[in-house]
Amino acid sequence: MTSERAAAEARNWLAGTAAPGRRWLLVAAGSQTLETAFTVMQWTGLAWVARDVLDGGRPSWQGSGVLLGGGLLAAAAAWSTARCQSVGRQRVAHALRRRLVAGLLPTAQRHAEPHPARAALATVELTDDIADYHAQTLPQRVSAPVSMTLIFVVTAVVQWPAAVILLLASMLIPLNMRLAGLFAKEGADARLAAGARLAAVVLDSFRGMPTLRNIGALGRRRTDLARAADDLNSTTIAVIRRASLSGAVMDVVITFSIAANATYVGLSLLGYVRIGAGMSLFRGLLALLICPMYFQPMRAMAAAFHSRERALAAVPAISELLVGTETGMASAERVPPPCGPVTVALDNVSFRFPGSEEPVLHGLNLTVHQGQWTAVAGPSGAGKTTLLSLIAGVRPPSGGTVQWLTSTGASSPWLGGCAWIGQQTVLLPGSIGDNIRIGRPDASLADVLHAVAAAGLADVVARLPRGLDTPLGEGGSGLSSGEARRVAIARAFLSDAGLWVLDEPTAHLDLDTEAQLIVALRNATDGRTVIVATHSPSLAHSADFLISLDEKTVREAIRV
Repeated sequence: MTSERAAAEARNWLAGTAAPGRRWLLVAAGSQTLETAFTVMQWTGLAWVARDVLDGGRPSWQGSGVLLGGGLLAAAAAWSTARCQSVGRQRVAHALRRRLVAGLLPTAQRHAEPHPARAALATVELTDDIADYHAQTLPQRVSAPVSMTLIFVVTAVVQWPAAVILLLASMLIPLNMRLAGLFAKEGADARLAAGARLAAVVLDSFRGMPTLRNIGALGRRRTDLARAADDLNSTTIAVIRRASLSGAVMDVVITFSIAANATYVGLSLLGYVRIGAGMSLFRGLLALLICPMYFQPMRAMAAAFHSRERALAAVPAISELLVGTETGMASAERVPPPCGPVTVALDNVSFRFPGSEEPVLHGLNLTVHQGQWTAVAGPSGAGKTTLLSLIAGVRPPSGGTVQWLTSTGASSPWLGGCAWIGQQTVLLPGSIGDNIRIGRPDASLADVLHAVAAAGLADVVARLPRGLDTPLGEGGSGLSSGEARRVAIARAFLSDAGLWVLDEPTAHLDLDTEAQLIVALRNATDGRTVIVATHSPSLAHSADFLISLDEKTVREAIRV
């Protein structure tokens, strides 16, 4: 019962994702129905012209007009169908990606980060699977019954025995479609798992490339990557093989139906079979021409079974990323970070990574008072970065509580509620001003200039050829590492957050640049609460308090 309920919820969730493109896809369904009607009109004209020619006469202008007019109208309807399907698909994919991005980025007040490989796979590929499903299935589901009924009625009027043959053949199609769906579901699940594995291996490889190179493990990683790619290739081929097999079964049924109709028409024209009102050349040709059209919607629906199972396989991966985020998205965008001084309180906090029994931090009690600089020191692997991630809301603690205390009360940390500066400054394509405004796009020029001055970036901006409008190259080329860190400081200052969390902000800088950056940080964070993890003695001694981490907990806290 639980699995059935989960399957029903997945189907309902999948159906709801069609809403942004539903109007366009319904228009596509109407165009598809018109295309069928105009194609019947075109084949009627063709049968008319063929009868005239075979009877030894010239094609009548009426028959030629029906043939030409039907062809042009059918082509216009087909273009309209493709256009509306494309727009509807884009709208579904765009809306779903917006929901994902809003849920994955800090504006959603999440209390944990999703796995990057899963997030990338869901955003890039799985949204397309869902959008493709709706674009392919919704118009067919609406237009197929009308189109098939239209063709069946025309066939019945022209030659009712041919309509009976179509009806008998169509009874075998649903079984084949069900088998196609079962084959597709198994293949879609395996392909999704293989895609997730490949994404994880690629992401981990890029992240750990320097380490892999240093320890001489590039060859082994290359083997792992090739194996994951081969698994994805094998599962994809298996899906194609299943689709081909189910398509072949349907082709057999359709071929036998068309052959039976052709045999009946041929024998009737030769006078060997006499059923009903008799057979004429025009009626026989028209019945044979429109017979294959009757099965086209069924073929399309059978193909849609494969896209449906791929979409259903994508639902858990996407919905899990959105759990607990969409209810708070609207309000999160209106909740600014705490702008006053923040006190950070950790009570008996512990943390362990999923699947690991060994804690990274254990029994950690700590209070960081508002308006003070607190440095966190300790050997590599002591848990400094993990501690910062708990304070910043990147991860929830496994035990205990982490709270931000402000004049308005206490709250749990949330992503985006504090300013974060790490070892690497992310600079996106655009101007230096655009990069400073990332966290606050509506900031005025005066606010940006104030942030530039607070970060000690004014001299750098003044010497750039176009000032704040100077474009930055890929990775921020044109700025030194120290200047890029100052951009990060200006960006954080512009957010007006009362809590700053800094992870090795002076790493890989020479002594002079480090000293200048420390001065810029002290100036920009005046009156704010700052927690900084560092190996730098200079940065540690510039703090008000120094916390030493060792043996997975706070060893000592001293005033500097």
